[in-house]
Amino acid sequence: MHNIRFDFVCQRHVPLYEHLCNQYLDRTELNISIGAESDPQTSTTRYFIEAFATQAQLEALADDIASDFLLSVWLLNTHIERIEQHSGQRKPLAMSAKSSGLPLYFCQHCQPLFGDNQQPSFGNINLHCEHCMGHEKLSRDEKSLTQADIVLMANRLISHKSLPLPILGLTLWLTPPTSLTDDQAKTPTQTETRQANQYQRPHILICNPNSLNSHFIVNDSQVLALSSIEKPLICVRASSDHPSLLAPLYEIQFAENRLLVILTEVLRQKGIHWLYVSKNSDQQTSQDGVLKAPLRLAMINHQWLPITSLSNGTMPLPSTITCLHDENNYQDGHFAFRAHTTNTSIDWQVSPAEPPATVLENVITDDSSDVSTSITTSLCALNAALLRCDLTKKIRKAQFVKHAAVLYFSQQNASQIVTLDSQSQPELFFEIPKLPLSGYEICHRLSESPQKSLLDKFKQLFPAEYNQLLDLHIQADDGALSQLMAVATLIIGGYSVETAQRVTVTELADKFIALAMAHQGNNAPRIDFPLTKGAAHRGLNWCKTLGTLMSFKLAGETNLAKLAFAFHDSFADYLSHWIEHLDQNIGIKQLVIAGSDFANPVLTERVQIRIGKNFPLVVNPLLDFDGVNIAIGGLYLKQRRG
Repeated sequence: MHNIRFDFVCQRHVPLYEHLCNQYLDRTELNISIGAESDPQTSTTRYFIEAFATQAQLEALADDIASDFLLSVWLLNTHIERIEQHSGQRKPLAMSAKSSGLPLYFCQHCQPLFGDNQQPSFGNINLHCEHCMGHEKLSRDEKSLTQADIVLMANRLISHKSLPLPILGLTLWLTPPTSLTDDQAKTPTQTETRQANQYQRPHILICNPNSLNSHFIVNDSQVLALSSIEKPLICVRASSDHPSLLAPLYEIQFAENRLLVILTEVLRQKGIHWLYVSKNSDQQTSQDGVLKAPLRLAMINHQWLPITSLSNGTMPLPSTITCLHDENNYQDGHFAFRAHTTNTSIDWQVSPAEPPATVLENVITDDSSDVSTSITTSLCALNAALLRCDLTKKIRKAQFVKHAAVLYFSQQNASQIVTLDSQSQPELFFEIPKLPLSGYEICHRLSESPQKSLLDKFKQLFPAEYNQLLDLHIQADDGALSQLMAVATLIIGGYSVETAQRVTVTELADKFIALAMAHQGNNAPRIDFPLTKGAAHRGLNWCKTLGTLMSFKLAGETNLAKLAFAFHDSFADYLSHWIEHLDQNIGIKQLVIAGSDFANPVLTERVQIRIGKNFPLVVNPLLDFDGVNIAIGGLYLKQRRG
């Protein structure tokens, strides 16, 4: 007889694992106990199952656990070890009402039966499963579908090139979705505007996972994430010189419900490897009024984080910093985030934003505070990243963040480096400036700078690229770093000059990121990112940065991937020097990174390599990059409400 413990260390709560631990208590013959423990230092949660049984029984138990504990994107580590005595409990874990039951539409028991064309029950969307009860989670319309209905759907998709699925709130396409109607196309000026405003990174549904590597560049961690129970969207680029996948970047996903599992299997048999997906609305709400949106992930510190959490949630009330407010609201232009405290937790809700969006509404700066509204969002991100919970620790006196800095680079807000000194006094060290809103004005600014001679030569030798730059139109709400990358893309010749339609900053930035991702190796030229000293803070001499790119282009550099990678690597290197300078002045003990720009995998990787070795990068594993974290961070601002 042996005492054995099975551990599952997770970045955050996984309702499936809680549910399974409770189910395993029913195996009374193995003297099982269970538990869930949180680590206050890392905020990780460890689920465990302890059993006292013979070796043969334990081997059978291990096989069952390996089969039942499906991969979660939040799973960090697993291990088995012998123990002297049990430390767990013999009563079920308390589960949140929001996550009661098995949160799956299908599992490893039923999916091979209704999703494998070799099985007699293939296509039976109503197949009963006593393990996940997925048949009970179908809508009325889904329950009415037969295998023949789903085969007809597949045939219609092939014949019509598209298939509306209103029961799922989406449309499937064999080719990139059309963005304009014939009526719209009658007005060329409006057409250009609409095409420019409607660029979205293509959303791809994989029908044949076995051919994934033939079409997209994916690594092992991305494949595991795609296969996880959360079924997230992962940003990747297509294989080089792919004949039909021509967009810079794609968001790919595996089937997330029973209907799509069956439909994609039918299409796989017909030789379809992937489909385009367009959402009828990216802000769908379920019958209970809760926002439903895809989970988009980015990796930092070798763990996945949501770019923006779009589901309601809760976390234990942190014990590391003094909470100053009961409620805070934040909007980013697309979504509204509300955070509020209880005696034991911080809860948050997400809903579609109501225009006009107001950043950090209802927060008014105290007259006695030195915090300017221009750095409020960065300070919120800083606070949120440092929140940790220790149930055994009670705060008896006010505690505030000291000796800290944040790299907050965002598509929605100002991209900044903000510091807190030994007295918790904030200071804006650096902000990426927004560019002029037209390519003509950008060229005018370059012509008035020391880069004029480079611009004149560039205009003479690369007139097509120069005219592209003149025609560029930037929206005021485009992220500052994306604006800079968009202009850089045109300067290095990264966007086809044969393309007639007006291109957006978002698409150009995606192209630049994709080029950088394609670079092989770590060596690249040096791109200048000189600081400028303004009246209030430091900015970036972007004319010099763009001039450097022009100089390499004029020198005959044709490796565009190398130049795009050099931009990212050089920027990260400059950031590293600036952080070292700040460390000498104020002593940086905690360096936070946050903001939606860190969804850019090349930027994140280079920042980790250039900065992370000397200054461990801090994120909050329970929150996101840019959204909920800002709302929660506002609960800890030294500000009062009006």
